[in-house]
Amino acid sequence: MAAVLLIEDDEAQRFVARFALKKAGHEVREAGDGVEGLRVAREERPDVIVCDVMMPAVTGYDVLAQLRADPVLASVPVILLTAMSDRKHMRQGMTAGADDYLTKPYRPDELCEAVLAVLARRQVQEEAFRSSVSGIVESALERQKETLGRHYESQLQREINKRWTQAHGATDLHYARAFLLLADLIGDTPAEGETALAERVKQVQQAARDTLYLFGATQVLPYGPKLMAVFAGDAETMTTPVEVRVLRAAVALAKSVPRERKVQVALHAGPVALVAMTDGLHGDQGHALVPGEAVHAVGALEEAAAEQGWRIAASASLAKALADQAMLGRHARTRRGDDGVEVLGIAPAS
Repeated sequence: MAAVLLIEDDEAQRFVARFALKKAGHEVREAGDGVEGLRVAREERPDVIVCDVMMPAVTGYDVLAQLRADPVLASVPVILLTAMSDRKHMRQGMTAGADDYLTKPYRPDELCEAVLAVLARRQVQEEAFRSSVSGIVESALERQKETLGRHYESQLQREINKRWTQAHGATDLHYARAFLLLADLIGDTPAEGETALAERVKQVQQAARDTLYLFGATQVLPYGPKLMAVFAGDAETMTTPVEVRVLRAAVALAKSVPRERKVQVALHAGPVALVAMTDGLHGDQGHALVPGEAVHAVGALEEAAAEQGWRIAASASLAKALADQAMLGRHARTRRGDDGVEVLGIAPAS
């Protein structure tokens, strides 16, 4: 098993996490704050670090930043422990290089599964790296020179586009392949007043938007009473593959709603376009989703999920891509004749 460093200032939660990890066979070192955690990490270099976010003086994000800046510790997987109420800081940790996160309160087995998952993923990455450096050195250097040249040109172009966008406002967005997540988290409307329903819709959608942006959604847009999220696959700021982030976002949304309430989350991938909407009079800016094949497909998939009583559904092509990551169930046809697949949850780490 692995050497795990647990950084948690709450003694009770540290006890629960330590007990679960030791029971799973891991060797656990503990630290009561970020300063001590960094010292232990530099002295012993653990296999994985589990770190709380909200700690005095040195927060979990500070710890993560210092780890990623240290050449010796930069590759150590980090799992953040956080609370959903800290939404303005959540995405900061993921974009800064966290490998995974768990929201409090979490089940002990979830923590153990997360540790095994990040360790397995890091092992695959290391094996792929060792394989990639084999071969003739001169050829590799030549390819690297060409790659760096293309990267420089691409980076320069992105910087020019960024400054142009900042100077001239929002622009249309076109993605040859993006991931769409359509969520109906309200379900059947109960008998309640208009004011109470409006407040419930507001609370549910705000929490859902927080979750979607945490997992790296590029855009989250209203879709009637539902939410449509676009994941464009930002490889520069995210270390987890976009399809895995979409799956995790869907499962997190489904878990956030009581089982007795009917909710549907549909997942599909395809070309997506958004047009910039600018109100010159009032100064408002934003984007609107352009109806297209992918949008129609995910809408039909969400309807099929409602008819079948599924909480999460994926298109057949996306389900195939998630075969190693998701637990899949039944199949059903949408009104368009597309094949939809029930998603039961995230597959346990092997």
